[in-house]
Amino acid sequence: MKLNFKVVFLFLLFLSGCKTDELVNELANSEITAKSEVGEVISTARTNFTNDANLTAIYGFNVNSNGKIDLLKPTENAFIYVVQSDSDQTNEFYVPVFNSSPIKSPVNFNDMLSLVKDSQAKNILGFVFGKLSTIHVDPSVNYADSPEVLNKMFARSDVTSFRTLNPGVKTDMFLIPSKSIDTTSVSNSADWVVNFYGDNTSLVLWLHPGTSGGTIDILSGN
Repeated sequence: MKLNFKVVFLFLLFLSGCKTDELVNELANSEITAKSEVGEVISTARTNFTNDANLTAIYGFNVNSNGKIDLLKPTENAFIYVVQSDSDQTNEFYVPVFNSSPIKSPVNFNDMLSLVKDSQAKNILGFVFGKLSTIHVDPSVNYADSPEVLNKMFARSDVTSFRTLNPGVKTDMFLIPSKSIDTTSVSNSADWVVNFYGDNTSLVLWLHPGTSGGTIDILSGN
């Protein structure tokens, strides 16, 4: 007999003496944005990885239309945080855990790239990932959070058309340092690459930071 995880989860919380409103709050708090967990990830990494850990990149897998993932559904969606040691030039990967500290993840750059079906986007991200052991996102830089990024994308007619023509399309997001893409331009910022995709089609957009909310370029579309 199969057990319904959600039913068991709620039952255990009930036994622990939680009130109904507390249960609702706990479940609501299971959804996170990309930036909401950065501080805790870095704090954890500086304890169990290296004391000079800095954020290198964020990979959002199957992010919902609100720019969030649900920590209670770790097999369906995720934000994976790449941190690096500037002194050793090594990377480690972390994922947040519901009601607990982030943990190291077995996911690596190759795993991330394997999920990118668009070949042009994969080539660009492969180049970027190859440089991420030497470049991090400056802690002082101000970059948009995942909900804000998707709001900008959804305001575009090409994204609206793509999502209309491809119901059930999924969304992956990559936060990467600007200077890892173009060392001649912005040197203290971060870019988002957003990949909308179905089984046989994709639309990949690149959000550059800057004034007036930044600019968006099409990396690839088919």
